[in-house]
Amino acid sequence: MKIIVEQTGTVTILRPQGDIRVGEGDVALRGTLKEQLEQGKNRIVLDLAAVRFLDSAGLGELVASLKRVREAQGDMKIANVNQRVSDALHVTQLVRVLDIYKDVSEAIAAFV
Repeated sequence: MKIIVEQTGTVTILRPQGDIRVGEGDVALRGTLKEQLEQGKNRIVLDLAAVRFLDSAGLGELVASLKRVREAQGDMKIANVNQRVSDALHVTQLVRVLDIYKDVSEAIAAFV
């Protein structure tokens, strides 16, 4: 899985390209996020526009990512969730834990 990293002011945007599933996207997301946190970048927007599917490992990685970012004194917002991913987040009640926004600009504005 490829993850595009962009910087907008003090906010880092991670744009995974493909599914976040066991052994594929979850490992890539973990590694990319770790790199960003090591560089002191702890205001993260995870843009899921190009993510079609999340399995249980992917859902778990979202929660683990949020935990790691908060341990680094930061926060993580989720943007551009498609219906399939949204359904998974609702069924697992992760919508109560994750900050989810319609698009990246709304997610970035939430940091202000």
